[in-house]
Amino acid sequence: MRSNGRIRLAALVPYPVDTTPSQRFRIEQWKPLAELEGISVDYFPFATQELFDELHEDTSKLSKAIGIGSRFFSRIGDVLKARSYDIVFVHRALSIVGPAMLERALVSIGPPVIFDFDDAIFIEHTAEANRAWGWLKFPRKTDTICRLSSHVMVGNNFLRDYALRFNPNVTVVPTSVDTERYQFRPDKFSRNGHKPLIVGWTGSSTSQTYLEAFAPVLREVISREGIEFRIHSDRRPQLPDLDFVWREWSPETEVDEISKFDIGIMPMPDTDWARGKCAMKALLYMSVGVPAVCSAVGANMDVIENGRNGLLASTAEDWSRQIHQLLDDANLRKRIAIEGRKTVEDNYSMQRSAGLFLKIVRDTVKEVH
Repeated sequence: MRSNGRIRLAALVPYPVDTTPSQRFRIEQWKPLAELEGISVDYFPFATQELFDELHEDTSKLSKAIGIGSRFFSRIGDVLKARSYDIVFVHRALSIVGPAMLERALVSIGPPVIFDFDDAIFIEHTAEANRAWGWLKFPRKTDTICRLSSHVMVGNNFLRDYALRFNPNVTVVPTSVDTERYQFRPDKFSRNGHKPLIVGWTGSSTSQTYLEAFAPVLREVISREGIEFRIHSDRRPQLPDLDFVWREWSPETEVDEISKFDIGIMPMPDTDWARGKCAMKALLYMSVGVPAVCSAVGANMDVIENGRNGLLASTAEDWSRQIHQLLDDANLRKRIAIEGRKTVEDNYSMQRSAGLFLKIVRDTVKEVH
């Protein structure tokens, strides 16, 4: 800690700033509040923007391997730089491939480490474009990183239960919403004769596979007259025989696009990977006053009280009934929207999660000084 009381934190993250939801809604979102509280944050991404773009395209495996290998050796330099900081924040892993070699080196030479993850990264799960490289992620290295770290931060209770097997110092810090940016617009409920009603989904190309698998249910719901199905994502979805409007995702248009939804959906399978997901889509819908219908899986069940601040569905019949119920009842949409916004403000705001994060940073630094 510096003589002026400021704490210097090195954030070693997988990807460039403002490119992935996991980083944006966690460390990147909390940085401004940290700076105000005397904690400076410097980012050290593993992937360059060029490598990040290449990883999300179906390009040469050799080219990807060369890019990752080059960055792996550059990451050694980041580990050495981290020695001059008061504390290190590792999001998901120091390298997107390989065992926990770099983490072992970091702990042996550097300051205390806070390890953070908000997905079930201990389970092999890889985007289609990189399916052949899944084993190189060494998902079980998450066990080792948990053991090596001074403190472990996780996004939900499912991940907490896993991390506690390897480290007693575990805190749930929910992935959070900037409630100043994502604002509730109650005027949307005063529009008369608004047609069509918009059922919407937002997300990344990886989670979009859940939406594509959900197509049979959607066809039944969207076939009804006066409904538009809208998707806001970074990849045009593959949904044959289903009418939809696709809007390409960008950070500049995200809030406005989601706010136009009348109903937001979050379908997920009941798998360990899905149970490790945070309820981010639901929280984004709820924050801007869009009633959410979500699969009754994982963190969704922690966030949503069925019928009060959102709706939960387990079967195709549930999905059809819940969505049609909202489509037919504007007062129900409004009531759930109001309660959903209140839930976000009370439990999932950026200010609340940032406060939990900053306390962990201060307490961890204090323990070693």
